[in-house]
Amino acid sequence: MRSMEFTGRNVDEAIFHGLVEMGLSIDQVTTEIIQKETKGIFGLGAKNAVVRLTEREVPVEPVFETVPKPEPRPKRSERSERPRSDERRGGKKKQDGEPRKKEKPEAPAIEYDPELAETNEAAQFLRDLLKAMQIEATVQAAETDDGLRLNILSETDGLLIGRRGETLDAIQYLVSLYWNKDRKENAYRRVTVDTENYRARREETLRKLARRTAVRVAKTGRAVTMEPMNPYERRILHSSLQSFRGVTTYSEGEEPNRAVVIAPDK
Repeated sequence: MRSMEFTGRNVDEAIFHGLVEMGLSIDQVTTEIIQKETKGIFGLGAKNAVVRLTEREVPVEPVFETVPKPEPRPKRSERSERPRSDERRGGKKKQDGEPRKKEKPEAPAIEYDPELAETNEAAQFLRDLLKAMQIEATVQAAETDDGLRLNILSETDGLLIGRRGETLDAIQYLVSLYWNKDRKENAYRRVTVDTENYRARREETLRKLARRTAVRVAKTGRAVTMEPMNPYERRILHSSLQSFRGVTTYSEGEEPNRAVVIAPDK
């Protein structure tokens, strides 16, 4: 059962950072406010909010499986044609520093709903926000298993993305706050804002960076601290290396300078 602390300019922002990094929704955690934000006097003595999120325990239901009947043993003439165990494994054993290769299914194409884009309040808020930024754009919307996805079609996508996605993340944060402002704790909805498929491209870049760095850490035995990233990008690094032998990952520091550390697995 995971329990982690997160900081933010206010309690809502700290909770939002935590949910993104842990990859959970608000109904999957219990929330403890350790410290509320303080403004201080003339900006002096101001403190960020600190919360602790603890993943709720999910009862495990027993699964009953039917044991298949054993296959008949092959004839002697057939056994010699079967590949040896080392050939079936590709001829060599995995060493530390090599990821366990898994077939990664391609993400299904998102089918955006024109009617949803016109009627959804979050999509309308995003259109108003872009208009206030004096950006001409079209907003697409889709309901997915991962929550509400909004896509921006504009000729100024570089301006919308910003340095390492900071502008796009800020837009997504504002839309998420608006979309969840009147929702109860167990009704939190995740919102993802994208443009020009930036999220997928950035995720692939981070996964490659994580694997390259992990190989170096496994070979040298020395930990590497990555550059500070937002909770969403830190979660990508953590998930990319969950199955990577020889290394472990954790986050350290406070927002906005919190970073992932890739260290040898002792």
